[in-house]
Amino acid sequence: MKKIFILFLLFLIVPSLFSGCGRKRAPVPPGTLRPERIKDLSYKIVKEGAILSWSVPFRNHDGSPLTHIKEFLLFKAEAPIESACLTCPPDYGKPIRIAYDGKPEPGKKMVYEDTTVRKGFYYTYQVKTVKGLLNVSDFSNKVTFAFHSPPASPMNLSAKVFEEGVELDWLPPQEFEDGEPLDDQPLEYKIYRRFSDEEKWTPLPGTTEKTNYFDKIRRTYRQVTYKVAAIFYYHDTRIEGPPSTPVVVKARGLQNIPPPTHVKAARTKRGIRISWHPVRRPGIVGYYVFRRDSSGLVIQLNSEPVPTSSFIDNTQLEPGRYSYWVTSIDDSYPPNQSMASNIVTITVR
Repeated sequence: MKKIFILFLLFLIVPSLFSGCGRKRAPVPPGTLRPERIKDLSYKIVKEGAILSWSVPFRNHDGSPLTHIKEFLLFKAEAPIESACLTCPPDYGKPIRIAYDGKPEPGKKMVYEDTTVRKGFYYTYQVKTVKGLLNVSDFSNKVTFAFHSPPASPMNLSAKVFEEGVELDWLPPQEFEDGEPLDDQPLEYKIYRRFSDEEKWTPLPGTTEKTNYFDKIRRTYRQVTYKVAAIFYYHDTRIEGPPSTPVVVKARGLQNIPPPTHVKAARTKRGIRISWHPVRRPGIVGYYVFRRDSSGLVIQLNSEPVPTSSFIDNTQLEPGRYSYWVTSIDDSYPPNQSMASNIVTITVR
């Protein structure tokens, strides 16, 4: 009985003595396969509370693939603004457990809305990823903010189009999202712009304390939509409210574009050749050519702007007098068209 017991102890202490002679994998130290640390924890303050978000890690901290996640641990500390020590270690309570059901993949985001935050308090958050009982990531980056309801949306946003750009005007909000009056609290404004061929909004650089803004785009060559959000600073926390109702600018670009000059018409073997001096101005993409016959019928000869300074009318024309003129077209949306050029007349026999 004693020999059997000794052999059992040897098996526990030196298992390799009793294993086969195949190749052995290097032992994995405890914690080596813990998930990588989350680095992009962020927050957004809304009327109902604070929305926290972060990217789902998909690798272990050693770079190997992370195949599964059990849950996330969200750590939260609350302290009154009057007595908060922002340089002290956070006094976290019991973490909030957030189950994860899915495969860790690049691009996935986690979102958690905390509706228990209160005005007059600082909040600090960090998050950890739990893979298993002994496989927990390091703390994420830390976010800290003072909670206050955001300002309401700016009102009556309007836009006017000029050749130099777009002028925006709006009225400031009168209250916070929770109904508390603003009482002339200082605000800043953030302007967002989106062109018709874009999916995402682009924030314009900086902010303004005024309730107007001039967007100096060379011309509104595409349909443009704008929106404006108010920003309130509360104990160094930047709180951006919901955006205004968007306003759509029907782009007109350089409205008074000049027509081409020195239009001439000449008979050639290929047909009637119309030529002109091109317009030397940015944004001109081409020209439309028009013809009028002796009955007064006017026809636009090209469906797409011709980018060169000449055009051949190769129509088999009946004998008679024909008039031609040309207009310029720019790259606005919808495009602008100039007035007609000088008219030239040619006789077909």
